[in-house]
Parts: sequence; structure tokens; C-alpha cells
Amino acid sequence: MKYFIATLLFLVSYTSTLYAQDQQTQLQTKSNHIAVSVTNLEESEEFYRDFLGLKQIDEPFNDGLHAWFDIGGTQLHLIESADERRERSINNHLCFSTADLESFVETLRSNNIEFRNWAGDPNEITLRPDGISQIYFKDPDGFWIEMNDDF
Repeated sequence: MKYFIATLLFLVSYTSTLYAQDQQTQLQTKSNHIAVSVTNLEESEEFYRDFLGLKQIDEPFNDGLHAWFDIGGTQLHLIESADERRERSINNHLCFSTADLESFVETLRSNNIEFRNWAGDPNEITLRPDGISQIYFKDPDGFWIEMNDDF
């Protein structure tokens, strides 16, 4: 009986140690980057840098096929590799926040960039149940982008 209890205590201790190590590994995981395949790097680079105002950062390849941006603790990697533009689901989108959504909407309008609310109504803003306002629009390759005022 002593050996059974000792073995049982060892197994419980060993399992607890493995569980704790697994939990520690999960806590050490963080976002590094999001990679987006684009058809025209120059056009997409200009859109994300100049229109959205993302900070461009150095990329190690220097091959004219990559552009990297800092997006607040992680990175956005644009990679010129797509053959064609295609329709995409709004469920797959990047989300950014701004302190002044109304001014951003005016910028979209002045640049003739269409936007919509979540329901698909053109030129409308969604007000979420938590009080956050949001809109959706597309980048040059048709990837959906959400802009909200959760700043």
C-alpha cells in the first residue's frame, strides 16, 4: 500500500509539473506578424503607409517583394505573390482603431473609397452593443479592413 500511495503521489506531482510547464509555454506565446499576399506591392505599400498611416519598418529581404509595418506590438508583412485579386469574406479582416472615426470617414469619402457597416449598408456606421462605432472598407487587393473608435 505504501508503494501504491508513493507511486500515486509521484504521478500526481509529475502530471502537475507537466501541466504547469504547458501553462508556462502558453503564457510565453505572443503575436509576431500577420502576412498578407498582395498583387502589387507598391500600391499596397502606399495604401498602408500613406493612407492608413502605418509605420513602415525595415525588412531583411530587400528584394522588392516585401514591405513590413509596425501595427502596435506585432507586424504586418505585405508580400507580393498573389496572381490575381479576388472577392474576400468580410469575416476575415484586419482591424485598426482611430481616435476620430468621423474624420477618418471623411478621408475615405474624399478619396472615393467605399465603406459600409457590418450589415452591408453603404456609407453607414455600425454601433456595436458595447458602444464602439465601426466601419469596413477594402484595401487595394480586396482585403477587408475594419476601422473603429476603440482607441
